[in-house]
Amino acid sequence: MIRLPPPNTANASLLPDLTPLLDVIFIVLVFFLLTAQAPLLQRPLDLPQDRRDSASAGAVDTQRQLLELNASGLWRLDDQLLSLDELPLALGQTERPALDLAIDRQAPLAAFLDLILLLQEQQIEDIRMLMEPAADAP
Repeated sequence: MIRLPPPNTANASLLPDLTPLLDVIFIVLVFFLLTAQAPLLQRPLDLPQDRRDSASAGAVDTQRQLLELNASGLWRLDDQLLSLDELPLALGQTERPALDLAIDRQAPLAAFLDLILLLQEQQIEDIRMLMEPAADAP
């Protein structure tokens, strides 16, 4: 039989000390928080599987339109400021538009991904990315 100490002593409590258990729980919690992977922002894109030479893709060079994205996220199509909602209407004015994309380095990535989705929905395939060398490059 288990003998209990008299109730007037300091060891009279029957509750176990939970401090070590709480320490282990917090350590495991920190471990899970540090190893958890943040969800990636993804957009469903159908990327081509093969690389075609740009010279063979279009034999006839049509008139190209310049589509620019500035650092504040605004689109400019041939010197006309447009929102992303107005862009399909402006692109639909030509039958098969050929686009040159110029994107500012500080432009938001979400605006660019929204444009790629829009171009895919509009089935616009003749797109060229305009690149410029870095300012510190010789």
